[in-house]
Amino acid sequence: MSSPVILKNKVGINGVGAGVWNIGPGNDPFGGPTREAIPILDRLPMLAEAGMSFYEAHDNEIPAEDAPKAVKIAEGLGLKCAMYTPSFFAAPIFKDGAMTSNDPAVRKLGLENAIRAVDTTAELGASTMVFWNGREGFDFVLAKNGQDSFKRMVEGFNKVGAYAKEKYGDKIKFAIEPKPNEPRANMYLANVGEALYLISRLEGEVQHLFGLNPETAHSRIAGLDFLWDIDLCLEAGKLFHIHLNSQDGQRYDQDLPFGYTEPLKDLALLVVLQDSKYAGPICFDVKAPRVDDPAHISDVLHVSSQNLIWLWERALEVDRSRIAQYRHENRLTALSGYLAGCLYGR
Repeated sequence: MSSPVILKNKVGINGVGAGVWNIGPGNDPFGGPTREAIPILDRLPMLAEAGMSFYEAHDNEIPAEDAPKAVKIAEGLGLKCAMYTPSFFAAPIFKDGAMTSNDPAVRKLGLENAIRAVDTTAELGASTMVFWNGREGFDFVLAKNGQDSFKRMVEGFNKVGAYAKEKYGDKIKFAIEPKPNEPRANMYLANVGEALYLISRLEGEVQHLFGLNPETAHSRIAGLDFLWDIDLCLEAGKLFHIHLNSQDGQRYDQDLPFGYTEPLKDLALLVVLQDSKYAGPICFDVKAPRVDDPAHISDVLHVSSQNLIWLWERALEVDRSRIAQYRHENRLTALSGYLAGCLYGR
């Protein structure tokens, strides 16, 4: 068994995590599997072997009835559940969304699924439940009334929050995960700003339970800067969870290894997380690519972890006073050169 990945001087929760979907069968939006799917619970030992301290799962991967077995296996491996999330994007019934569906029966079913996921989150021992509303949006203009759709999301989140607060107090928090353009042509809650605005409209009794789970690749898909997105979450006090990966341009969601495409920006991100004393878990949302053979399916986790460790330690060595000096002197190009030197060891 590999030793858990630990980040030097990280405050709060240490260790890193990954989703059970990270080591999938290799399918992508344009093609089916390239290797045999590994049973979900059999992936937990693989995550532990790769140095993960936490695992994450959707409700279609670890349904409520499998939760006791997952808890037992995870405990034996020294794994903890970092977050659990209901899946509203795969089932045909949610083809046009859950909370925002025009069909009240579908909205009712979506709420029931979310509430059931709250209980499973608690049973798995996770303190965070993530909402990625993967089909909340539209493909054709005027297919939905946008104002009604927003009100339905507010109503749905209010009800889920009220249920969790009544049953579990403040033990379970909710993290909304924005995504710009998949799988609908036009997504609701497409970016950090939209999610923060929605939270501002929630009832006061539950508003404090809701934050965000930003993902670096999702920002890049939209051509946005993920560092600015993280700063917004931190300034609002709403960075409840984080997913790290890489994205090679404005393409479909690639979930490449963390640190691969924009290491200098990743370095800057870790400087911000360190300076803000982010205390939550750091987790990957990466995907073992189609080209990797079954024997090497965990390489995406090993590479992401090693890149994270290298960049984290280099971020610790960045001289914050020099950053302040460059800002004061308005030498911003020189600042970029200093960060490059920190990255490349010159």
